[in-house]
Amino acid sequence: MKTSRFKTDNPLVFGLSMLAYTGLLIMALAVAYGVVSGADANTSAVGSFFVLGLVLFLTGVLGWVGVVRPFANFDDINVPMDTGHGHEEHHEDHAALPETTEKGIEPVHH
Repeated sequence: MKTSRFKTDNPLVFGLSMLAYTGLLIMALAVAYGVVSGADANTSAVGSFFVLGLVLFLTGVLGWVGVVRPFANFDDINVPMDTGHGHEEHHEDHAALPETTEKGIEPVHH
């Protein structure tokens, strides 16, 4: 049984996450350069780096979705989890609650 939980245990998933992170970093740096340089910025270079970062990010995310397939192991909270005890659930019958007055206000007795 494999008990190690290091981030690099699965190098493909780790590489895809690093690819997506690199894309985000390049996009952020391109936008930061464009903001700091203002009107003097080379818009074609900023746009090219931003598109490069976007392509890297999308490649990493789509590759991760293809490898990990998180939608295939979706946990439905409406289905009760098997506890593994091997017996049926026991439900106690509860006495009916007393009826209340309107708006849950108890009548005042003088």
